[in-house]
Amino acid sequence: MDVLRGVRVVELTMWAFMPAAGGVLAHWGADVVKVENPEAPDPMRLLGGSLAPGDASNTFNHYGRGKRSIAVDLRSDEGREIVYGLAERADVFLTSYLPKTRRRLGVDVEDIRARNPRIIYAKGTGQGPHGPDAERGGYDFASWWCRGSLSHSMMALSGMDEPPANMVGHGDGMAGLSLAGGITAALFKRERTGEPSVVDGSLLGTAIWFNALEIMASRSGAPPPKPPMTATTAAYYRTKDDRLILVMHLDNADSDWTDLCEHLGRPKLACDERFATATARLENCDEARRELSAVFAERTFEEWKSILSTARGVWAPHQAPADLYDDPQTLANGFIREVEYARGPVGIAAPPILFEGEAGDPPRAPDFAQHTDEVLGEIGMSADDIAGLRARGVVA
Repeated sequence: MDVLRGVRVVELTMWAFMPAAGGVLAHWGADVVKVENPEAPDPMRLLGGSLAPGDASNTFNHYGRGKRSIAVDLRSDEGREIVYGLAERADVFLTSYLPKTRRRLGVDVEDIRARNPRIIYAKGTGQGPHGPDAERGGYDFASWWCRGSLSHSMMALSGMDEPPANMVGHGDGMAGLSLAGGITAALFKRERTGEPSVVDGSLLGTAIWFNALEIMASRSGAPPPKPPMTATTAAYYRTKDDRLILVMHLDNADSDWTDLCEHLGRPKLACDERFATATARLENCDEARRELSAVFAERTFEEWKSILSTARGVWAPHQAPADLYDDPQTLANGFIREVEYARGPVGIAAPPILFEGEAGDPPRAPDFAQHTDEVLGEIGMSADDIAGLRARGVVA
């Protein structure tokens, strides 16, 4: 994928949200240099992985795709000069560091802009760049899921008494993808006007965007969006082998109903007076669901998937994550691609945007400090210079 070929990014990030943004940019062709601490690599590498070549965690391999990794001690003057040297030739500076850390290390907006006035400075926070909690850290589960109201909405919709215990990672990926879009918009603005931007993304702000309809309804006095299952035959139906098929005829069209009945082998249901019109189906939706439930219980999940493959109305198999590897739509669109690592092939999701009909192969994530010598050589350092820095612990 080369839509961002020629764009250079310096990334000072940890964990998942901001690395996700850098991973999307790298997948789209940008040269992303990830700067890590020689003594403290990105913790996400080690959550189920190690520093051995090709053995980082799946999470790191997902969000670290396509980047080059260097290890630099930003606490030293020499280390900061290396980062400044990278920033001087970069288009984007990407960081997840909190304001206090950015100021202490000398990598805040004014520090980087002093060396490159045209650079786009992109930063991500838990709660946004303004307000009393602007300098407080945040994680996906806290800032996105809990504070952003998504867990509350999930509880209300599902009837659960307590929030789900493990929904980690959703907000990181969503917020990172959104921020990558904001950065590309800033690149476009600079291309047109010559003016660089400071781009801010946050887990909380992205959660509010994603849960906007529920949030709007909570104050407007209008009822919240109705669950889709209130619409006539829209429901989950259990198959003979205890799997689920979702039917979603939200517009309740007669033609879709007739087509469904024919595919189910029950064409007479289409002209049954209880179900013959949209109004009748709405009035008798419980009976319609009972009829359909009995039919779906006669065949297996795979049988119904084959039968319904030519149905005109909207339906979906209720799938587990592992099912997506063999989903024909996943395969046809290249939404998941295999990448080889030390442990074997890993299925990596591509960003859900296609250019000229192609999502692009996910590039491999870097080993720790894999590209230190290469990157420092590009900013004019000799092999002896680099060896000296390594001996002093400035780089790894």
